[in-house]
Amino acid sequence: MVNENKGFTLIELLIVVAIISMTMAIGLPSFQSIIASTRLTSTTNAMVSALQLARMEALKQHKSVVIRKKTTDWTNGWSVFVDNQVVNNTIDVNEPILVVTSFDTVNSTVSVQSSYANYVSYGANGRVNQGGHFTFSSGTDWRCVIIASTGRIRTVAKDTATAADVATCT
Repeated sequence: MVNENKGFTLIELLIVVAIISMTMAIGLPSFQSIIASTRLTSTTNAMVSALQLARMEALKQHKSVVIRKKTTDWTNGWSVFVDNQVVNNTIDVNEPILVVTSFDTVNSTVSVQSSYANYVSYGANGRVNQGGHFTFSSGTDWRCVIIASTGRIRTVAKDTATAADVATCT
């Protein structure tokens, strides 16, 4: 009589579970830092996109286009709109809203500091109301969006920043 057992023993299953657990324990912290870095990059890119859209629309429509924070903090998001009724840098009735950006502030580790108190305004000539910056940070890492008074936008990361960039962004 031949005994043909098919399957796994309890010991074999426990060894596989232990190996998977150890692999996850080693890989999970690295994966969390990748997620934080990706959130930081995507938030920075969202601001760059909003700034580029505002500048392009201001030049195209020959009108003032404003990026305004949605609440008391830039971290919660911003709105981009054409300020064509009364140029007061606030959304008035019948002013077209081009884009609204919102973020999950509960699960996000990204914070935003800015030299702009409430808004950035691009004039019909594509220039901003004043040069400034937005600094997006998560843990010890940061990205900075620097806006020249001409309206030109450039992005700087912590690991590639010059001493002047660090002084501007931190």
